[in-house]
Amino acid sequence: MAADPSAVIYLDHAAATRVRPEVDEAMREAAVRAFANPSSLHAAGRDARRVLEDCRERILTLLGARVVGGARDQLVFTGGATEANVLGIVGLAGSGGGTILSSARDHGSIRAATDMLARRGGWSAVQIPLRTDATLALPADLSDLLPDATGGRRILSTTLACGQTGAVEDMAAVAHLVARTPGLAVHVDATQAIAYLPVDLSRLPAATLTLAPHKFGGPRGIGGLLVRRGSGLEPVVSGPQEEGLRGGTEAVVLAVGFARALELAVAERAAETARITDLRTRLETAIQAAAAASGLRAVIVAETARRVAHITTIAFPGVDRQTLVIAADLAGVCLATGTACASGSSEPSPALVAAGLEEAVTRSAVRFSLGRDTRPPDVEQVGSRLADVLHRCARANGHGAT
Repeated sequence: MAADPSAVIYLDHAAATRVRPEVDEAMREAAVRAFANPSSLHAAGRDARRVLEDCRERILTLLGARVVGGARDQLVFTGGATEANVLGIVGLAGSGGGTILSSARDHGSIRAATDMLARRGGWSAVQIPLRTDATLALPADLSDLLPDATGGRRILSTTLACGQTGAVEDMAAVAHLVARTPGLAVHVDATQAIAYLPVDLSRLPAATLTLAPHKFGGPRGIGGLLVRRGSGLEPVVSGPQEEGLRGGTEAVVLAVGFARALELAVAERAAETARITDLRTRLETAIQAAAAASGLRAVIVAETARRVAHITTIAFPGVDRQTLVIAADLAGVCLATGTACASGSSEPSPALVAAGLEEAVTRSAVRFSLGRDTRPPDVEQVGSRLADVLHRCARANGHGAT
């Protein structure tokens, strides 16, 4: 069926996705059955607790965590990925000092966590450089990046799939570094990866791992932090809930939506990855053709890197990215200048700057992100609508034919 030419085309799935009908139905049923406080000792509370723990075990199992035996991995339900990232890093840090290594690829919440450690004192923050494809330039030996005579705990934060470029991290290289660095704890932000990359805690060199269901058809307002057994995580917000690792009454209904969305995402991952990859290729081809027709370049950022299927960041040197996104919005196409949490910033993407890309690229880069709702007619419509937008942008900036 052809797309409605007047309909809004949403290409910001990396920011948030529509709640799936199956997820909504599961949450509605849970709202009736499991409405009570799961910490209450009466029958209704015990029923809510059973529902909550069933969700926890389903999520852990789907992500390759250990759920049987005495040394089980843990899942801490949080208010979202931001809180999970902060808990994963600050919680691993404990009460001592040390070094936290991160990069410009990481989400702003990870930078906030490193700032928290710096304010506490006793911690050094080290930025890992990026390659031109926006992946980590990891050294063979971590001592090459550490301050002289550094001591204390060492934490490496990495992002499995970059929300700014789509580039996928080489976790084998991270695992190699962990093997050569005794005591190194790794936090992995897998928020953008879950729907399109296999995530198996038993195979990842991660002490903690963040995810949030609003990236794959689940509800907002809940996230999760997987914690490998023996990681020594300490709470940031103390309380009796979540085995003492996070205070606050658990949102049982949202946990139900979380578990159902993850089940659907995992079941459909292979087929959706192939479908979305094909649509991304078509989109990039259409955008490049539209740009060329207006006398502009369309530079696909991290094109040669392994990328997560749903994200492509394209730069149009000579065009202001914010102007382009606003013009696209008026044309009925929802795009982004970067991650949603930093969308109001006038500064270019930190990952693109750190990758050493030319300023004309970093200042004109726009993120397109596809999802389950995206169909081939949408891609055709985007190419058509942006052809006009790019033509007007080119004329305004003195490019192309008049």
